[in-house]
Amino acid sequence: MNTEDETPKLPDLQQADLDEETLDRYFLDLQECAEVFAVIPKKGPGYVAPTAVELREGKSLLRSGQARGLQIRYGYQGAEWWDTLIVREGGVRMTRIEQNFS
Repeated sequence: MNTEDETPKLPDLQQADLDEETLDRYFLDLQECAEVFAVIPKKGPGYVAPTAVELREGKSLLRSGQARGLQIRYGYQGAEWWDTLIVREGGVRMTRIEQNFS
């Protein structure tokens, strides 16, 4: 039986809606400031077998509508982050979570 002290805490989720200009800055920041481990496009509803692409290609797939979303896994300031981008009306919804595998 787990006590509250033994139960692992879920990491905090951060969410934001990104317009086109902010999305462009987001990709530039990743390119210049982070170590990108994987960019996995989601091309349709349901499960899609993960296939990694380069960051530039992922941005192009998202912008052209060939992907409905991306999961971007990267390192920044000693932590690993997973951002999920989903195309929505009027922009892109980003959900960010810090991965802690310990």
